[in-house]
Amino acid sequence: MFSPKSICTISNTWGFLASLFVCIAFSMLSLEAAPPSPLSVKEAEFRARWVGQQADRQELPHYFQPGGGLDDSAKAAPSEEEPKQNWMNNVDHVARDLSNRLKFGPLDFSMGLNSGWQFSSQNSLGSTTDSTSSTSLFSSPSASARYEREVGVWALSSRLASGYTYFYNPDYTSAGQGSQRNPISASGGVDLNYNTSRLTLSLGTTASSGNGYDIISGVNNLQTSIASSLSARYVFSEQVSAGGALSVSYSNNADAQAPAGETPQEDSTTLNTSASIFGDYLVTPKTNLRMVLSSGQEVQKFYFGTNQGRRHYSGMFSVTYQIAPKFSVDAGAGIGHVTDEDLANAPYTGFKPNYNLGISYAPTEKTYLKTSFGLQGTDVRPNFSFVAGWNAREKTRFSMSAYQNQSFSTKSPNQYNINRGVLVTVAQRLIKGIDASLSGGYEQSMNVGLSSSAAVDGPSDYFLTNFGVSWRLREWASWQNSFMLTTGQGTNDNIRSSFSTSLNLTF
Repeated sequence: MFSPKSICTISNTWGFLASLFVCIAFSMLSLEAAPPSPLSVKEAEFRARWVGQQADRQELPHYFQPGGGLDDSAKAAPSEEEPKQNWMNNVDHVARDLSNRLKFGPLDFSMGLNSGWQFSSQNSLGSTTDSTSSTSLFSSPSASARYEREVGVWALSSRLASGYTYFYNPDYTSAGQGSQRNPISASGGVDLNYNTSRLTLSLGTTASSGNGYDIISGVNNLQTSIASSLSARYVFSEQVSAGGALSVSYSNNADAQAPAGETPQEDSTTLNTSASIFGDYLVTPKTNLRMVLSSGQEVQKFYFGTNQGRRHYSGMFSVTYQIAPKFSVDAGAGIGHVTDEDLANAPYTGFKPNYNLGISYAPTEKTYLKTSFGLQGTDVRPNFSFVAGWNAREKTRFSMSAYQNQSFSTKSPNQYNINRGVLVTVAQRLIKGIDASLSGGYEQSMNVGLSSSAAVDGPSDYFLTNFGVSWRLREWASWQNSFMLTTGQGTNDNIRSSFSTSLNLTF
């Protein structure tokens, strides 16, 4: 297991890449990984300024997609040519030719350029905010690459994307000051699978780094995260199988905005590792019994030298029952033990019950629902997640996520930050080529002390709402408009409003 002193920090691009390879190598040392958590309001706000694809998420959040994701493909299907617009048809031909030249067998490159105008009612002044509104023209180039290939029992999928926004007005600091005024983001992911009749191996790694507004700390900062997992399963017979999994995740908050003349906050780093083994027994074609033994550790380090760590061991017995082909229920219970490092008089240690309940329901291709509720590992409160979607018609889509999650506070030592919230998106195709979407989210945060000292008050409740209209002019060009209202930034109590309009080119 890792100790607090083993945490490294990411200070530049080379350090980011090195840490990514370390995570991959660690994952391969020993051998099911947890499903990705639903989109949260915190993540939606932080990534709202990112441009281009977000390659670390296999299922792109509809919140970030123009038109609420009614067009799921990165590039829309070619539009019908109009004989009366010969000059435009020629441009379409050139655009298709350029896009085709970016494909090299299983390797597919994409490029994009967004250019437009943006307004914001607030500007960043370090750790505070000015309510003086300002505007700026901007340009946002982006690029992505995807490689997919299957060879025999092996399947590889990898993706990489990056985007950058440049504001031409030097006094426009909506995204933050200094290097954060022109934000850059990068994300990637790799999935490697090996599948035979008896043995299945799966390795997955994701990474992201970018600037944004952090609603927990109340300032703009730079966040870098890496997660990797490796799982294995071996089928002994039609009824008996066994396997194991190991995962590691690393996150770093740095370059937090500070008042003019003061040094930006140094790194706040967390590292989580876990390992588990399990055995399955298929009682009937619809009922499976599982026994799981797991252990894990969370480690945190602040820039001022404070380190904390929490470790857990647990055993759980669970039952999965397939009520219908597209309706299953999973329930489990067990016992765990938690120990803390460098935390005095810690109240959340010792033996405690573990439990979970999950439901998955997808009655049609247009409707899905997944929910889970449980207390496991080092949790001090139950976690829950709820994700649902309904494609009512080809032109109408609803999606929703609700959640409660927890982790070490990135702002104060000796405490957990617990977040609960909901995010909803409604998308509608108005007429051919024009999509509209409305998203709204609300999140509450609280801090729970892990030692005898009282917890520092958590951040205020936060809400956001976004209305967007996207008009696809051609298969390679669209005009996008977005209006956003949020609680506001930093210590400023005024509601923040922003608007952007841009011409987006994608090849």
